Amino acid sequence: MVKPDIHTLAHHLKQERLYVASEKQLIQRLNSDVLKTAERLYRAAWIAKQQRINLDRLILTSAEASPAECCQHAKMLEDTQFVDGYKTLGFQETIYGEFLARLWENPRLVASCLVAGERLNQENTQAVTHTVFTALYGNCIMQEDESYLLQVLRYLVEFELKESDNPRRLLRRGTCAFSVLFKLFTEGLYSAKLFLTATLHEPIMQLLVEDEDHLETDPAKVTERLTPAQQERFGEKGSEGYKQRVQAAVEANEAKLVALVNKFIGYLKQNTYCFPHSLRWIVSQMYKTLSCVERLEVGEVRTMCTDLLLTCFICPAIVNPEQYGIISDAPINEVARFNLMQVGQLLQQLAMADDDADPRRKSSLSKFDKSCVAAFLDVVLGGRAVETPPMSSMNLLEGLSRTAVYITHNQLLMLVDFVRNVMAGDHLREEEHMALETLLANVPQSRTVKSNSLELTPSNTPQLSPATTPANKKNRLPIGTCLHGLLALLFHQVAC
Repeated sequence: MVKPDIHTLAHHLKQERLYVASEKQLIQRLNSDVLKTAERLYRAAWIAKQQRINLDRLILTSAEASPAECCQHAKMLEDTQFVDGYKTLGFQETIYGEFLARLWENPRLVASCLVAGERLNQENTQAVTHTVFTALYGNCIMQEDESYLLQVLRYLVEFELKESDNPRRLLRRGTCAFSVLFKLFTEGLYSAKLFLTATLHEPIMQLLVEDEDHLETDPAKVTERLTPAQQERFGEKGSEGYKQRVQAAVEANEAKLVALVNKFIGYLKQNTYCFPHSLRWIVSQMYKTLSCVERLEVGEVRTMCTDLLLTCFICPAIVNPEQYGIISDAPINEVARFNLMQVGQLLQQLAMADDDADPRRKSSLSKFDKSCVAAFLDVVLGGRAVETPPMSSMNLLEGLSRTAVYITHNQLLMLVDFVRNVMAGDHLREEEHMALETLLANVPQSRTVKSNSLELTPSNTPQLSPATTPANKKNRLPIGTCLHGLLALLFHQVAC
């Protein structure tokens, strides 16, 4: 009896071993598929963000970037091919990898370098700021990258806004490192897209459906867009009847705009429950930090926080809802675009103090409840401010670590040169200066590069492989990958 039992046991053990081996192979294949899919995601995100920056360049700075140049740039981005960094950088790939790894994990130093670069009037500061977001922090796809970038933003509030003589003007200009990083972050944040869609889709659709006339509130411009036949209804220009009819048209347009803006504000309040936790955190940190500045009154700080949310986050989505995925199936004509801009401008004016408001809109603004926007900010600022950035409530990639950072060769060299120039200046604290010296100790001197050029011409570009990691450290990020005509560097996380 014993012998058959042993045979049976051996058979079962063999079957179990085969089953376990099969499951291990399946898990390995699934892990491999996940990593390959994640790599495609990183690459697609990198190209998409570069395309967005290219589009913004065309729209906002057309004097510097011609349509032909931007179209060529877009085509080259579409044809991008990624290559391992070591093929171009050789043995120096690990040196650059270690440099990026140490910089990545030190958000305070990153913020200090950006602020110092601005104070030194480094011409490529904005381009480096883009590189910090798209390459160093990988477009914030991973939770760890998002957490580090939020800390960079918090330190920028402390080092840049807090130290500024006029932080509000600095914010509204939109070119400081904080504003640029905040814009890049909110444009790609998944929870921000959900909030904007939930909040703005319905009122924007109603605006598109309900009105076909320009809601102009400037008496001097009311008749400018009308056909000759429509202008005749106003009578002879300059006559008393003409002035009365123009004023009546202005009042009618103001009434429609007030109703529209109140509708938008109502949806803002209604959807604060899904306001992104990460944005709530950075606004709370901004309020907490700037409230401690003696020269700033609490009311002014509140206005700045509201201004940040409206000017840099909500109003751009109102004016261009297609770019944010809010409206995808409804065409927006010139009249609708104008009216959306009117709504956005009124919302921005409501965030301003009375002395700063546009006097031409005083009549429209007087029809609003002054506390309507303040109530929205109260909800955003509500709760206790914590020091640690919040974990994303919708982290669909939990448990996955980023294995690479994508950066062009020009961007890498420009970043290194930027850090060297900052270190040579006198705007860093002593401990930060020492940290940069350590970072750059082994990094080779690089050739000078153009601040706004990605050099998207066909050529082989390198990819970096994992850098050496100290035995007592985990998850260090070295580098890798290059592009067709571009150098893109990758971080490979290495466990001890």
